[in-house]
Amino acid sequence: MTAPSFTFYDRERALLAEGPELLARADPLEIKDYTIRLLDRFEKVVRENEDLTRHSDRQEQRLVKLNKNLKTQARDLEERQTKLESISKNLARYLPPQIHEALFSGQHETAVVTKRKKLTIFFSDIRGFTEIAENLQPEELTDTLNEYFSEMTEIALAHGATIDKYIGDAIMIFFGDPESKGVREDARACVTMALQMQNHMRSLRKRWQLRGFSHPFEIRIGINTGFCNVGNFGSEQRLSYTIIGGEVNLAQRIESIADPGGILISADTYAHVIDLVEGDERESVSLKGIDRKIKTYAISGRKQSRPQSFKISHPAGVSVDLDRDQLSEAERKNLADQLRSLADDLS
Repeated sequence: MTAPSFTFYDRERALLAEGPELLARADPLEIKDYTIRLLDRFEKVVRENEDLTRHSDRQEQRLVKLNKNLKTQARDLEERQTKLESISKNLARYLPPQIHEALFSGQHETAVVTKRKKLTIFFSDIRGFTEIAENLQPEELTDTLNEYFSEMTEIALAHGATIDKYIGDAIMIFFGDPESKGVREDARACVTMALQMQNHMRSLRKRWQLRGFSHPFEIRIGINTGFCNVGNFGSEQRLSYTIIGGEVNLAQRIESIADPGGILISADTYAHVIDLVEGDERESVSLKGIDRKIKTYAISGRKQSRPQSFKISHPAGVSVDLDRDQLSEAERKNLADQLRSLADDLS
């Protein structure tokens, strides 16, 4: 059975509906009884309305207080967010951007953990920095050094580098973690970055000379590619995201014998950029702490682009129409050997 529907003031409406009929009959007793019931219902309605009004007032006061609390909480949250953004911005200056972003997105593990990975390592330092530092006022030295670091850092970040640390006047950078485009592309990005840095240094040296800096900085760069341990090193109290291993030491040793204003790279790195840069093979050297002879290449610049296709023809029946892009490395080598043999025969 369906329960009867009920709307607000149904009883009052029913009571009022009785009035016209009772008044029409004009029975004094019925009118008196009706009046008593009407007054009783009216009194109850007044009390109910008063209760509702008091309840409404209390709810309104609660809402006003709640709204005030919400505004206070929103203001506190906004202040905390502003403070966190400021802290985050300050922390970003102490961490590699990739690690900073990964930490705040929850993607970087903060445990003491490392992994073995093939990376390309970059070291640079300033030639004769100790002597330069002795001849400059501390404020001038600090300003110039910070300007140098800022300019080099901007170039490094533009090439996707991970800036490990600044060590006095030296910069340590690596490619291949936490982001990597593959060992070959990482090595090529590193060498391209080094070329841009040395090119930019020429502009910086002119700028410093115009300021009266009699011995503007000149840097040397060393690069090596090899397996390293990369990750979080340290303790539960303090961590450092860095790399260690023999290949790191080798990169630093290579940098120490590079020419001022030059770039010296290992054979392992050169294998990835042989088609990209002009490299002058140096005599293999023995380096302190390295138990083998090291072959290095001095990089002078990017290779000039060569035509990707060429044609040779002669009425005697010779016709060559070659597109280098269509050949694999092995096919190019095989074809080059055949052409050399033919050239020898023609000679």
